[in-house]
Amino acid sequence: MALTKVTSGMVNPDPTNASNLSSGSVPLAQLGNAPATDVTGLEDDIALLGFRVASNGSFAKYNLVDQTVDDFQDSSGIDASSSTNEVRYLDVNYVAGGTTSNPTGGTVTTVGTNTVHSFLTTADFVASVAGTVDALVVAGGGSGGGAHYDGGRGGGGGAGGVRVMSDFAVTAATHAATVGAFTNGTGAGVQGNDSTFMTITANGGGAGGFGSNNAGGGGSQNGGDGGSGGGGGSGSQPTSARSGGAGNDGSFDPVEGYAGGSVGATTDSNRGGGGGGGAGQVGESSLNTPNSLADGGDGIQNDYRTGSDVYYGGGGGGGGALANTSGGQGGGGVGYAHANHGGDATANTGGGGGAGAGTVQHSNGGDGAAGIIVLRYDTASAFTSPANLTLVSATTAAEAAPTKGDIVLTYTNGAGTTTLDTDLTAEISADGGSTWTALALGSEGSTGSHNIATSHDVTISSTITAPYNMAYRIKTLNQSGSKTTRIQAVSLGWS
Repeated sequence: MALTKVTSGMVNPDPTNASNLSSGSVPLAQLGNAPATDVTGLEDDIALLGFRVASNGSFAKYNLVDQTVDDFQDSSGIDASSSTNEVRYLDVNYVAGGTTSNPTGGTVTTVGTNTVHSFLTTADFVASVAGTVDALVVAGGGSGGGAHYDGGRGGGGGAGGVRVMSDFAVTAATHAATVGAFTNGTGAGVQGNDSTFMTITANGGGAGGFGSNNAGGGGSQNGGDGGSGGGGGSGSQPTSARSGGAGNDGSFDPVEGYAGGSVGATTDSNRGGGGGGGAGQVGESSLNTPNSLADGGDGIQNDYRTGSDVYYGGGGGGGGALANTSGGQGGGGVGYAHANHGGDATANTGGGGGAGAGTVQHSNGGDGAAGIIVLRYDTASAFTSPANLTLVSATTAAEAAPTKGDIVLTYTNGAGTTTLDTDLTAEISADGGSTWTALALGSEGSTGSHNIATSHDVTISSTITAPYNMAYRIKTLNQSGSKTTRIQAVSLGWS
């Protein structure tokens, strides 16, 4: 019997005609002409979702099946021994190419990942490249007011102004860090000395008012204005009020210090002088009640120098009638009673000196403390010059032999415009970095703030043998002051 060849047109319905397929099962052999599904968009979305999960969950490098994601929240995903000029910026979690040249000057210590320069006296801060610092600038405190032997009580010295600036830009130059010196306690209080660094000025603390009961002793004085105000002086029987000095002499926002305490008019014979203002609080006023005491205002806390909070800028205590007063937290001196000299403020805190009290002899106010300047910055990234980067990832073991690779990365332009495959290149390795396959990068738009570059289904050219240790290598080229590329996150996939 003759054989008849069966063609597709003889089958009803014809399974090769998609319009005829409304029910039933189609033989597998008939699906050979089905077009391949393009999943690159899905792969991009999965990578971007991985970046978002890592960021929101504070994850660093983590792995999926046949994929690894790193958004550089730490350095665990970087092979530092194979990478060059990689600088990881902690505050914004990106990697860029750079060489570090940190400044000199002052007493240099290391606190965690930061370098700290502390200036207890005036010296130079020398930066060979531009960078940024967190700056604490504390002025010298005013000395406490002294007192006449007729029963006067001085006002506490005002604390030096305290200025705190984060991410302050420093140019490549020699910059004077001028630290306000301490002030000697005398009869009348002495204004504190300013501290300055570049454009940052903290004003010296106000002088504490002199205390006296009569015109023959010179009369009680108002407190002086300053970074923080000095307290007003008092007599045992004052006939008029004495005001505390005003704070925030530089009219800054936030303020550098607060007003000193005042003394009201009264006939009470056992009332002290006003407390000196602090960097964080007004000085107490002397009330119209027997043995009213006026402590100095507290300063503010800052952790730049040690990594733990320390108080700076405490006001000096006002002179007491029958008991001592307290200086404010932050180095303020004690205000003494019973014809004693005022207590000295704690060195290099900017604290105001404590006030003296006179009964049978003259007494001087306490010394106002010298200020301090503290500059801190991230050791690895704050002072860098642009440089070409080679960023090699830590390896991730594949479960089976891979044949193709994908990469999705996000980046931003610090300066200029990055050209893919010219200023930014990517490679994949399946043998732990012994051999590399180049990945041609294409732009996939942006996330709104970061540019997206991808490469999909690239055949890995090297001979693959177990173990299958996957890694990527990213390079930034042509980097300079006018062109810098920042790598924000990387996803490496394989199949």
